[in-house]
Amino acid sequence: MSLRFITLIVLSVCLLLLCIGLIWFGLGEKTNQVVDALHPNLTPDYLAKREILKTFYYEARQKGVLQHPAMMTVRKMADDPDWNVRVRALSVLYYVRNPQQRREAIQIALERLKDTEWVVRNYALRVLAAQQAKECVPQILPLLNDPQPETREQAKKTLRQLGYKAGE
Repeated sequence: MSLRFITLIVLSVCLLLLCIGLIWFGLGEKTNQVVDALHPNLTPDYLAKREILKTFYYEARQKGVLQHPAMMTVRKMADDPDWNVRVRALSVLYYVRNPQQRREAIQIALERLKDTEWVVRNYALRVLAAQQAKECVPQILPLLNDPQPETREQAKKTLRQLGYKAGE
């Protein structure tokens, strides 16, 4: 074997041991702390609500219906002060198929069309499209003039998904 090959093997082993040592002594924890510092909205309260809504999301996605207490919780979280929670609550409503819950999902989405956060308005539009809420077109039309370009585009996309021609 050549000296170059042996040197390469020794350096590779050293690098591997260094990586294992960094992982063993908690570099991963420090990385998570940095990520948490970059995302201050990852409060324990938000994380708890996110986990609750994740459970409801999978339930709605698999069954198309939520238990009554779950639907009440989603309704409450759709009005949460944290816009991240409101978005997650709306993402649950995308999948409900039960006729009564569909009507409730549409009502919640209509309320969120007036949200101060454009991302929430976009998710509300997505719920209306997923629920095929053609009866809501009059409430969607004003969003074609929304100050946020992403919301204007989402309003056009929603109208097209509902079967209407919207500006290309």
